[in-house]
Amino acid sequence: MKPSYLLGLAPCASAVEHYVSYKSPITHSPGSCLWKLPPPQLACGLDEVDISRSPSASRGANGGKDHGNQTGGPRQIANSKSINTPPLSSPPVNEWHGPKECLQKFCIYYNQGFANGRGIVAVTTAPNLDRLKAVDLALNTTKSSSSSDQDQPYTLSPIEGKGLGLLASRPLSRSDPLMSETPALLVHRSFLEGLPPSTDQQNLLDKAASYLPPALAKDFYAQMGHFGGHKIIDILATNSFQMNLDPAGKDTGAHHYGNYPEISRFNHDCRPNVAFYIDKTTLRHTTTVVRPVKKGEELTISYLDVTKPREHRQKRAEMAWGFKCTCSQCSLPSPLAKKSDDRLREIETMEKKLTDIYDKEVTPKLLEKLASMYETERLQTKLASPYTLIALNYNMLGEDKMAKKYARLAQEALVIEHGEQDAGDLEAMKGLEADPKGHFTWRARLKMRK
Repeated sequence: MKPSYLLGLAPCASAVEHYVSYKSPITHSPGSCLWKLPPPQLACGLDEVDISRSPSASRGANGGKDHGNQTGGPRQIANSKSINTPPLSSPPVNEWHGPKECLQKFCIYYNQGFANGRGIVAVTTAPNLDRLKAVDLALNTTKSSSSSDQDQPYTLSPIEGKGLGLLASRPLSRSDPLMSETPALLVHRSFLEGLPPSTDQQNLLDKAASYLPPALAKDFYAQMGHFGGHKIIDILATNSFQMNLDPAGKDTGAHHYGNYPEISRFNHDCRPNVAFYIDKTTLRHTTTVVRPVKKGEELTISYLDVTKPREHRQKRAEMAWGFKCTCSQCSLPSPLAKKSDDRLREIETMEKKLTDIYDKEVTPKLLEKLASMYETERLQTKLASPYTLIALNYNMLGEDKMAKKYARLAQEALVIEHGEQDAGDLEAMKGLEADPKGHFTWRARLKMRK
């Protein structure tokens, strides 16, 4: 995978909640980017990245203060010259070990039997171990949607100008599942952001990675790093997703960066054909096809906010990676790129109208135009919010059949983009489809216009 500053995607403020109040328009949660933590699963702007606070800033650190001067408890990591891989049990037992080596309050915990023997290593604090145990229990009651090696719908192949990438091994359709993986390595946000860069920090990460099961360790170390310097910090800076181990997302002490080696195989495109989300309960990173894909076509995800104009996307990519995005959408001739940017701005304007209960310009024609523009722009990874808005507005205009149609489409998009557990408007869309005339939004715009 090309350098990414990978982050997850977060649902914006609930469209349904907005119409309960009939007040301010929907707003997206603010946030900053890698090494400056955004809200859980939010793909934030790369122009907010503080490179000086990224783990790459610690590359080449020599000496440094030993911040592990606690007395008693687990052994504090020292400036060791070699790391020995601990013996592995076979078959792996689902059992947590740790705290092992520590640096201040951050210690190594590992479970080589986690997720049916996949394994996991965490550099975290003691309170978060209980949260990881809860994740483990949740995994035991759910089933992964990943394909077996025999029927994987993709192959890892060389891609011209990109290195390796994933190609569809057969024709694929919207909603087809691709991967559903748990993280290999979790690192507490404050371990990377709060501690001064030091050799001790690097040694602890080296030791942590040594506890990965051999197969997972091989995949982990095969990932590309962009910044150079310390190998593990480079991998984390290039290929990490942020997450909060607190399912409610309220405890800032539960913020972590997670690495999923398999996901790093996806290359970037500003008009991707794959959506992803991270389940808050199981930490599974799930990828799903969003539009028809031909056999041999590359499977891509987006590292950027695809709803922003080309200049905005390229500036953010250049700030984070040192070069502009050259995907097919960003490589359009200037006249076509301008038309695309104009559509994106018009989409933003139309959606603001749909959140204003008093706007008299909202008509069925406007709703169909918005849906059409999303298709024209190939924004199939971002359909949950507009379909929800369209369904609600059709119902407010007294168009029950069209409200039901878009409520069904919204449900599909919500599950694809956020999963069944975290799709906030999913139940509301089910209720709207079941009984549009009984929904609180029925004919609401028409009533306001009297």
